[in-house]
Amino acid sequence: MRVKKMSALALIVAAAGLSLTACGTSDGSSASADTSASTAASSSTSGQTSTSTSTAGSSTSGSSTGSSKGSGLTAQNQSATSGSMCKTDHLALSASATGVKDQIVVNLKNTGSGKCSMHGFPGVQLVGPDGLGDTGPDAARTDASGSTVSIGPGEETRFLLRYIPSASGSAKTYTRLSVTPPNEKVSEIVNLNDLAITIAAPSGNAPDVYVDPIGYHVGSGK
Repeated sequence: MRVKKMSALALIVAAAGLSLTACGTSDGSSASADTSASTAASSSTSGQTSTSTSTAGSSTSGSSTGSSKGSGLTAQNQSATSGSMCKTDHLALSASATGVKDQIVVNLKNTGSGKCSMHGFPGVQLVGPDGLGDTGPDAARTDASGSTVSIGPGEETRFLLRYIPSASGSAKTYTRLSVTPPNEKVSEIVNLNDLAITIAAPSGNAPDVYVDPIGYHVGSGK
């Protein structure tokens, strides 16, 4: 009878021990899981903050400021170096003697506020004393080659006009020139004054007036 009581008591003690062990294991696992989750969340938040800061810094200091400033400076340098094409409205034209017989030099002065450039042959037509309705032949281009000429405000460039005077009684006198600068469509009338050109009356033959490209040098001019 005593043996049976001891066995029952042993079973109760063993069952209580197993219950305590199970409770301890459960609590330990729960605490460990909570700690791991907290650590992972902290790591994730830190990584996102670092990535966001890095991306924002790269965008601000890299492409946005550097490229826009660089392209602006390039455009300014190109504009200052080349200048625009000279326009008739910003040119003052005049004619003068060269000191050589049967030659006239036409001066083109830049009256604009910035540098401009010209290249090639101007268009030239002879005009009589009776106005635009009294026109003569167009000047033919020579085989001379020209270069690009840049002139600043107040500066001049020139071109040379040559003609063959009439050797017969059939002649026509022209007192003005209609000049169109290179790459322009607007012409300007230039008075010749005492430099009037007298050539053979037009007969359908080759013209007796020839023009060189822009860039004729006289003195210190361009």
